[in-house]
Amino acid sequence: MAFNRRSTNRNTSQSGFTLIELVVVIIIIGILAAVALPKFMGLSTEARISVVNGTAGAVTEGADMVHALAAVQNQLGSTGSVTLPDGSTVTTAYGYPDSTSTGIPATLQGYTGSPTAAFPFVFSANTPLAYFYYESPANAQCEVTYVQADNIGQTPTVTTTTSGC
Repeated sequence: MAFNRRSTNRNTSQSGFTLIELVVVIIIIGILAAVALPKFMGLSTEARISVVNGTAGAVTEGADMVHALAAVQNQLGSTGSVTLPDGSTVTTAYGYPDSTSTGIPATLQGYTGSPTAAFPFVFSANTPLAYFYYESPANAQCEVTYVQADNIGQTPTVTTTTSGC
C-alpha cells in the first residue's frame, strides 16, 4: 500500500508584525513621548527667555550707538535728535534715545511697529517703555523695559522680566 501524500509546503512567506510586537512598540513610543515632551516644553520657554535677553542687548547697544552719535552731533541736551547713518532720525533725551516711538524703537533693525518674525515683540510706550513678547498672554511677564535717561550724565536702564515666558 502506497500512500499518496500531497505536499502541503507551499512556498509562502508571511510578512508583517504580530500584535504583540506592535503593542510593545507603541508602549515604547509612549514612554519616550512621556519623557521627552516635558523637555521640549522647557526648550520653548528657554528660547523665549533667550529672545528677551537678546532684545535687551540690542536695546542697550542701540542706546549706546545713539549716545555716541549724539556726542558727535552735539545733541546731549534734555531733548534733541540724532540722524543715523541710514538717514533715519532718533529723538533723544540727554543724548540717549527717549521712550517715544521715535526714540529707542527706531534704533532696532527689523522693528516695524508690530510683531513680526524678525521682531516678535509688541511695543508699548508707557512709562517705562516696554516690549512685550507677543506669544505670551497679555498678563504674562515676558518683556524688556527701557527707562530713558532723565538727567545729564545718567544712562538709560534696560531690564528684563522673564517669569512669564
